[in-house]
Amino acid sequence: MSKASICFFFIISFLPISSQAAQVYRCVATDGSVSFQQQACEGEGTRMETGEAQAVWASLRSGEQSLYDQYRKRDRDRLKRKRQIARNRQKPRTADDRTCWKKRQQLESVSARLRRGYKASQGNELRRRRDSYEDYLRTFCP
Repeated sequence: MSKASICFFFIISFLPISSQAAQVYRCVATDGSVSFQQQACEGEGTRMETGEAQAVWASLRSGEQSLYDQYRKRDRDRLKRKRQIARNRQKPRTADDRTCWKKRQQLESVSARLRRGYKASQGNELRRRRDSYEDYLRTFCP
């Protein structure tokens, strides 16, 4: 025997054998209640043959299909909105450390320039930049 035939034999031997009818057991408990299960009952019970499934899948009618599509679209939109809100919540409201460090360096540079001295035409621009950097740091940096 070849390896392929041995492997085939083992695979076939472990596959469950499918029967066309499912076995269901009707079990009566000691208190008189009835239950249905796939394993044999311990007490009083009878085996029932169910036969093949009688239900056949049928597609939705056009009105039902359009209603189904509307519901699906509504659900997709709701999920999209929820994800968007969650994503917006996760975004930090502060600047990262590198940006804050850079803004502090720029503020220090402008402040040093103001202390060192400047031309009259540069004064307003330097003070505006200093105020802008201070506002940024106060708003976005801890």
